[in-house]
Amino acid sequence: MYTVFARKPTQAEGPMRIAIALAALLLTPLAKAQDSEPCINGVSILITQPNPQSKIPFTATVKETFDQKLADGNAIHGIIHYRIARDASGRSMTEMPSVCFTGEDGHRHQGYQVTVFDQTTYTNESWQVTGGNQSKIATIFHFPPPQIPSPAELAAMRANAQNRPPTVSQVQTERLGTREFQGFAATGTRRTQTTPAGEEGNALPLVTVNESWISRDLSLTMMAISDDPRRGRTTAEIEELHRGDPAPALFSPPEGYIIKEQNVQTQTIVAAPTQQ
Repeated sequence: MYTVFARKPTQAEGPMRIAIALAALLLTPLAKAQDSEPCINGVSILITQPNPQSKIPFTATVKETFDQKLADGNAIHGIIHYRIARDASGRSMTEMPSVCFTGEDGHRHQGYQVTVFDQTTYTNESWQVTGGNQSKIATIFHFPPPQIPSPAELAAMRANAQNRPPTVSQVQTERLGTREFQGFAATGTRRTQTTPAGEEGNALPLVTVNESWISRDLSLTMMAISDDPRRGRTTAEIEELHRGDPAPALFSPPEGYIIKEQNVQTQTIVAAPTQQ
């Protein structure tokens, strides 16, 4: 799936002004948090694009914490805040941390890659928000309608999946029950993967744990944890969530960006084979 973009939404009275005011309130605490947080590169982003199949609109701030202990006794700790949103039509926005840049104050700041996906128009718009002499270009990718496999193609895909050689790694799945996040119930799942000694050059077995808490009502991951001895521990959680349609400005590039459009010929298969 890919992202869409709203150009210049019409300025409606009343609700529109309220939405713009809400956006300003959301931006303020996020900016303050960013100012006090070191910029870090290369962290896996655990909560990404909201599922466009759900039509419940919201704007949310995600807090992601990264911790890693190094062999020499050193340690790395970092916190990133970013936003995700979805409007009533299913259009979604993700504001993913990307590169770090040096600002005019001489300090490193976090840059962002913003993407907007619209499943109704099969378009994905993307632009970078960084400081300095950044390239102010927003690209809209147009995709052909997704391909729906025929019954015969689905059967072949399932057969191919079943005939794949089994992996050596052992995976255990644990159901964690239900917890509440930001007023929404979420169901938790923990997957523990053990890679045997020698499989990846490791002297001892490697144990990786991934945990997720998903709200069925929102079709959204409310919390996710990735604990890998090779990469450290990353925890992401929805820190703030505001119900209602997001401000239209969240779905548009900042003023002064050049809009470019590009057609993509690759089709997306929308029905994945199911395991029986």
